[in-house]
Amino acid sequence: MIYAALNDALAVERLDVALCEATQPKWYRRLLIIKLSGVERIPVPKLAKMFNLSDESVRTYIHKYNSSGLDALIPKSPPGRRGKITHFSKSDWNRLLEQTPNQYDKLQTDSRHWTLELIRVYLKAYHEISVTPPAIHLALRRIGYRTGRSKLRVGSPDPDYQAKRT
Repeated sequence: MIYAALNDALAVERLDVALCEATQPKWYRRLLIIKLSGVERIPVPKLAKMFNLSDESVRTYIHKYNSSGLDALIPKSPPGRRGKITHFSKSDWNRLLEQTPNQYDKLQTDSRHWTLELIRVYLKAYHEISVTPPAIHLALRRIGYRTGRSKLRVGSPDPDYQAKRT
């Protein structure tokens, strides 16, 4: 049987602090596996069943911890290309969505409500970025925008509209 090597109280304390500060689910799960393996001496097959992982994954986490410590368990970013519109901040999206689509000449629309398709056309026309509506949906979700049924918004092309309205 293989167990995590938590030899002294300092290692257990460091692990407890890391567990309390963990925000990512993968990181928390790995730390919890190490704690249960080292402190409570739960065997690998039982841990694998508890966390719905393969025995090999649990063994890998324990081997990494035993050889290199907590830093070896930190999840790495997933492979792949970065998104095309991840550089848009919440304020950039606010500036765009506060205006109505009919205020942008290149969109050639009379619509007063944004749709994912209109945002796609806007990004292509004004920023030369080709993305799909699902990618736009994900980008909006990441920054906290909820998509769904639109609400009526009163807007104006006048830059001082908000000040005049209040």
